[in-house]
Amino acid sequence: MNASGTAWIMLPRAVLPLFAATLYISAGLMFLVEPMVAKMVLPLLGGSPAVWSTCLVFFQATLLLGYAYAHALTRVAPRRAQILIHVAVLFLAALSLPLNIGANLPSQGAWPALSLLVHLTLVAGPVVFAISATAPLLQSWFSDLDHETAGDPYFLYASSNAGSLLALLSYPFLVEPALPLHQQAVLWSWGFGILAAGIALSGGVTVFSTRPAMVIAPPDAAAPLQWRERLGWTVLTFVPSSLLLGVTSYITTDVVSAPLLWVVPLAIYLLTFILVFARRPPLPQAVIVRLMPFVLIPLVLTMAPGLQVPLPVRLILHLGCLFIVAMVCHGELARRRPSSERLTDFYFCLSIGGVLGGMFNALLAPVIFPDVWEYPIALVAACLIRPATPDDSGRSLAWDIVLPLGLLAIVFLATRLLLTSEGGHLSVLMALFGMMVPGIALLNFWPRRVRFAAGVAACLVASAAAGSGDTITTDRSFFGVSRVQIKNDHDGRYIVMFNGTTLHGVKSLAPGEETLPMGYYSHEGPFGRFFAALPAGHVHHVGVIGLGTGGLACYAAPGQDWTFYEIDPLAERIADDPRYFQFLENCGNHPHVVMGDARLTIANAPDAFYDVLVLDAFSSDSIPMHLITREAMALYLRKLAPDGRLLFHISSRNLDLREVVGTLAADAGLVARLGFDNAGPRSIWRHTPAVVVAMARGSEQLVGVDQAHGWQTLPAGAQRFLWTDQRSDLLRVILFGQIL
Repeated sequence: MNASGTAWIMLPRAVLPLFAATLYISAGLMFLVEPMVAKMVLPLLGGSPAVWSTCLVFFQATLLLGYAYAHALTRVAPRRAQILIHVAVLFLAALSLPLNIGANLPSQGAWPALSLLVHLTLVAGPVVFAISATAPLLQSWFSDLDHETAGDPYFLYASSNAGSLLALLSYPFLVEPALPLHQQAVLWSWGFGILAAGIALSGGVTVFSTRPAMVIAPPDAAAPLQWRERLGWTVLTFVPSSLLLGVTSYITTDVVSAPLLWVVPLAIYLLTFILVFARRPPLPQAVIVRLMPFVLIPLVLTMAPGLQVPLPVRLILHLGCLFIVAMVCHGELARRRPSSERLTDFYFCLSIGGVLGGMFNALLAPVIFPDVWEYPIALVAACLIRPATPDDSGRSLAWDIVLPLGLLAIVFLATRLLLTSEGGHLSVLMALFGMMVPGIALLNFWPRRVRFAAGVAACLVASAAAGSGDTITTDRSFFGVSRVQIKNDHDGRYIVMFNGTTLHGVKSLAPGEETLPMGYYSHEGPFGRFFAALPAGHVHHVGVIGLGTGGLACYAAPGQDWTFYEIDPLAERIADDPRYFQFLENCGNHPHVVMGDARLTIANAPDAFYDVLVLDAFSSDSIPMHLITREAMALYLRKLAPDGRLLFHISSRNLDLREVVGTLAADAGLVARLGFDNAGPRSIWRHTPAVVVAMARGSEQLVGVDQAHGWQTLPAGAQRFLWTDQRSDLLRVILFGQIL
């Protein structure tokens, strides 16, 4: 036997590990580059949660192009030509490495998503496209080999998703804390080279191998696919893709937009593919389907605006629902998968559904919906596409529509009572009892898909309507959803602005109090104490990063020049609208508003210009991470006068940043004082508890900002809490940060 024959005898033992390892590396690189590129882009667009959603759309769209290329290549080119063409594509893509997003990103008003997509296409498009075609091509090549598993190569899809999951989880836990971004890009380039070598070797195995016997395809393998099959695959991918972005946006809006919170929902999404496409799925599809109402119903009943549900409970409900719904949809995909001859067709339809779900959430919904309606729509759609039961064949469609309408009044009244109760145990118990009624009704509706979906829709509509009864206007931009509402309590009547779920400004409607600072900025709180301690006549220029409603301008003294830096055009429009807030008109000596990301726009101010610089930038409840890094602090100090003062607003319901800011101050050689308070029995609108940090180059600049006036010395945290543009470790803050 010659040497080539001996090699072919040994080949079957190594071919499966070779293909599996190459697919594993390919998937790992794809899901390492996603958070890496998004983190590079994040500072250029104000740390908005929409950055991740838009980046996901880019990756999904590029994946679609890669799958289309793979599908066409396997249809029109012989095997040798496929390999040569794809190796050439890999070589050309490698010319764009290492990845470098750059420092400038052109913006297009309130919706910079299109500019971001174009920028990502030019910078990262070639390598992402080349990688995206790897999975369908290698599985198609593998199906031609003389291997016992070649007839059903879909298990390799589970293997590649396992690589995706491992890479995705390694980024926030290992890669991000250990390596700066430029080193990540260099190491990723080396990984791309290893992948190219693996693909070339796999192609060589395919070219130089010959089957001892032809594999006979089943009779229907080449039967043409029906449009219903393709549509079914697409819809079953669309819904979980949309739900993934809905859950991710929900989490990052209320905590912080960062890789750690990006990857958790995506990891759950990938895990479902691994489980359902495994050779022996560990979770039976029938069991998962039966669990679906037990996660959906509690989630639906707790989604009313204003309901105070603890963050851990909310996370469990939303992430658990994503897992179950994705398991149901992807389980149906696995059950309906075609023979290997239609493999690339199948993956092409999957990628179409994924990109349509992403585009619906990230590009279309923000333009056509004034509020976040895409998430509830995905939940209702999930109810409609779950597997049918024998009860679905009954003819009672009219009752499927009429019965859920009865839930509207019940849920509306129960939610309204719960939201307006002033702590009375009887009213709260009545409201909770009222919420149990629709829960039991929904459980009874479950056997019929249309009835259950209509019931879920009725509950979501009723609770949203009950929670928005005092809303004047709702609007959204790339940077979030803003609401203006009227609030009443025992101390008066107020007009307030929320961004997401977080209070961003308050104005009293009582005569004579139109320019009185309220909410976080009240005279009794740390903002009031800080401005009261400033030496009269020594403060001429004040800069504020973050506009809100412009309420801080009411602390402006005669002769002072105030400038606000704001990235969201919607915030400026609301603050400038005389129907809502008049702080910019009546306070602050007509302050200037400079639009754009503060890290870019404040660089244009003269050095040593500001006597006071206030960081008050929030996206809902989260502070953009790039505004609290070492490089950001260096910029602030360059613009601050030698005897100037910094004030950082770090109030948050979910994240304690004291150690991060304390370490930042110590690293810059600054004195830092912590100020906080409690509202006590006073109105929450009149006086909202705030946490701030005052800093200066010396103690003499912080006279009056001391323990006697309600301030504490803020010590430096451990060095691991020092954030930079290249490296920031949110996980350590969550695990080791102090509890407020």
